[in-house]
Formats: sequence, structure tokens, C-alpha cells
Amino acid sequence: MKKLRDSMAQQNGKMQQSESGSGNQDQANGPARGVSKGGKKKKNLILPILLVVMGCAVFLFAAWSAVNSPVLASILNISSAPQQVQKAPVQSFAQVDIAKPTYTPIGGQSVAQVIPPTATLTSIPEVTAQPNLDVVVQPTNTLYVEPATATSVPQVAGEASVISAEIIPDTPTPEYVAPATAVANVPPAVYTGNGGERWIDVDLSEQRLYAYEGDVLVNSFIVSTGTWQTPTVTGSYKVWVKLRSAAMSGPGYYLPDVPYIMYFYGDYGIHGTYWHNNFGTPMSHGCVNLSTPDAEWVYNFSKVGTVVNVHY
Repeated sequence: MKKLRDSMAQQNGKMQQSESGSGNQDQANGPARGVSKGGKKKKNLILPILLVVMGCAVFLFAAWSAVNSPVLASILNISSAPQQVQKAPVQSFAQVDIAKPTYTPIGGQSVAQVIPPTATLTSIPEVTAQPNLDVVVQPTNTLYVEPATATSVPQVAGEASVISAEIIPDTPTPEYVAPATAVANVPPAVYTGNGGERWIDVDLSEQRLYAYEGDVLVNSFIVSTGTWQTPTVTGSYKVWVKLRSAAMSGPGYYLPDVPYIMYFYGDYGIHGTYWHNNFGTPMSHGCVNLSTPDAEWVYNFSKVGTVVNVHY
């Protein structure tokens, strides 16, 4: 029993020590907690103080900028400068009152009575109007014309001037002579043959066509034969067909209604030409080109079977 009491007493002592220790800890921790709370309060006061200081700094900077700004200075100068009073426009001329004339009948006659004008000067700076001042108004915009000086012809002393006139016969006017006009596409003169066989000779070097009756030259014409790319065939041939008018076509060309065609070898023929007038120069695709009147003459001269001799 005694041991049980001792153990209980020891436990009670420990409990009292623990309570006293906890009280001491509470006492020790109490001031620290108060200090931490006070620190938090101090931190909470620093933030609004900083905001107030920053606002004051911004306000001072804005005020300094406004004072040093040229725009504000100009506005202040304009507002402080005294406003100039606009002066009334000064007239640069003098007003003159001119009285109109009045007419007073005297003994049945009208006599004009003129009241002399009185001059009044108004609104002219530094000019004082004097009484009885005479004002003379001169006309303006007067055009001055210098008188013409007559030029005199000097005369020889002692000699009288004589006027003489000479009659000249009319000069005959030459008669009008019309200029000579070149006649185009006119067939040459026709020669009479000897009644021999008719044949045609084409000279490619001379670009001419000759019509013969036997050995007699009947007619000749200037022609255009084939170019170097499409030359005219050479040799002795005969007309195998005659066409009064027909269409002709080939690579790159189509010619309707070609007049007076005389084919002598395949598609090579003698015919009239209406699409160019450059005769004497090779122009065709191989045919012998003549003007339409010349081709008509050759067409009537030849027949189917007429010999056509082509050479250089």
C-alpha cells in the first residue's frame, strides 16, 4: 500500500510540473505573439504611406511639367497679354460736299447760280482742316496721246515738183496648159502582123511579154513573174485552157474572180491582176501577171494551143 501511495504521489508531482511548465510556456509565448501581431499592424500601415508618397511625387512631377511646358507658357502669355483694340479704318481721301447748281429766273431768263463748295476733311491723321480751304479736283485716267509728227519730204530749192504717169500696156497672160497625166493600164499600140502563126514569148530577165505573128513582133507588155522562192517555170509550152474569170488559190492566198486566165503548164498561167500594180518586179507565185487591160488583149490574141516560150 505504501508503494502505491508513493507512486501516486510521484504522478501528482509530475502533473503539477507539467502544468507549471505549460504556464511558463504560455507566458513565454504570449509576448512573442503580441510582437508578431504588432509587426503585422506596422506592415499594414507602411503600404498606404507609400501610396500617399507616390501620389504626391506624381502630382509634383505633373505640376513641374506643366510649368515648364511651352504650350502652357504660350497659353498664359496669351491670356495675360492685353488685347489690342482694333482701330477703325482710316480713310485715305477727303470727303468733299459739292453743291448742285440752282437756277433762279431773272426777267424771264434762267441764270445758273453756283454755290461754291466747302471742303471738309474727315478721318485724315495729322492733317488739320483750315477754313476756306480750296479743293481742286483734277480729272483722272486721262489718256495722253502724243501728236503725230508729220514727216515732210525735203524739196530742192528752185525746182517745182512734177508728177508724171506712164501708161504701160497690159501684159499678156499665158494660156493655162493642163499638166500631162500618165495614162495607166492603157494597152500599147497594136501592130499588124504578116498573118503567120501566133505565139508568145516571156523574157524573165526583162520582165516583159512579147506577142508574135510568125517573125513579126505584134505587141509587147510589162509583166511580173514568180519570185525566187516561187519561180516561173522555163521552157516551151502551149495554152491548154482559157478562162474568162475564175478563183485562184494556193498556200497562204485566195484570189476570187481573177480575169483572163490562160493556163500553159499545170497551174502556171498568164492572167490579169487587180491586187497590185508593181509590174516589172517579180511578185507572183509563179504565174505571169499582167494588168487587166493587157491581159484582155493577150487573151483575145491567143487561143488554146498557142505556144508560150518562157526563158531568161
